[in-house]
Amino acid sequence: MINRREFIFSSLMLAGHASIGSRYAFASPVNDSKVKALQLKINCVMEVLKPPKNRDISIWTPLPHDDYDQRVTGLTVTSTFPYRVTEEPIFRNRMYFFKTDRLNSGDRIVLKYNLYRKVSDTVEDRNEKPERYLEPSEWEKWDDNIARYTDSLAGKETDPVKIARKIYDALIDSLTYVHEACGRGVSTLTFEEKTGRCDEFHALFRSMMMYKKIPVKWEQGIAFPYPSVIKKTGEVEADCINSQSWLRFYIGNNRWMPVDLAEAKKRPDLRDFFFGRLVPNRIRMSAGRGMNLNPLQQSPINTFPYTYAEADGLPLIYGHHYKNVLKFEVVKTEV
Repeated sequence: MINRREFIFSSLMLAGHASIGSRYAFASPVNDSKVKALQLKINCVMEVLKPPKNRDISIWTPLPHDDYDQRVTGLTVTSTFPYRVTEEPIFRNRMYFFKTDRLNSGDRIVLKYNLYRKVSDTVEDRNEKPERYLEPSEWEKWDDNIARYTDSLAGKETDPVKIARKIYDALIDSLTYVHEACGRGVSTLTFEEKTGRCDEFHALFRSMMMYKKIPVKWEQGIAFPYPSVIKKTGEVEADCINSQSWLRFYIGNNRWMPVDLAEAKKRPDLRDFFFGRLVPNRIRMSAGRGMNLNPLQQSPINTFPYTYAEADGLPLIYGHHYKNVLKFEVVKTEV
């Protein structure tokens, strides 16, 4: 896909990057590290802008659902197209699948629901099989350079938490964060260019951890403003710029610890916090990378944090054919 979703990543690799520090210098009485949970009302709209001439239209929208950290209630869907709920078998992501033979300008899919999102912490999951998270996606292969670098950081350490912290700190110190760039989350490219946003940070971390035989889960969704700056109501575009990925790595005894390297880079004051916890200003839409949707899409899909669409098997162009807007209302901030 093109436009912002498939931004030409290398074009920003060589460009100068403005400092982001001022964006995250807060004077709010709300301490982001102390917020326990957010309650929000969500209104997520996919709207057709310029309909394609094709007649075989397929649309997949991730269906947010309950997990360790969030509870979704009161979900309703309004659509001008027929739809059904489906689930892919590998990561168990659920979705709404819409099928139509024609799109018109102004056609909309609207999802409304209540979201309760709490701070993420280490969780226990006895039903999960850690070994299934040792297989990298096609974007997370490691080469000899990454292997040597990982070995130099880890040394003889065997504790997964200590190894993770060494990698976490090294990548935060060495990588440059670029917000307005939609990359592909390719580990080898990130290691070479030392630049990217959340997918690049987390792809490289995940590759290095898997190389050390430590299982790592990939999760993604949409980010909201931090509790210290969020307004009563607002909206974000649910696209690659506002999508957010994060990870959980296996620490033994059925326990999984969350990390978010990109947010730790953006918020140096929360660097220690984001190693083992996550601020609740996000919603998880799906998990995993390189998934097959249900029904099967024609073009490869890297991640699935927002609506994806095809016409005659070709991806629709985000920002040209359609857009996604997520409107929110803060009901309560728990501190």
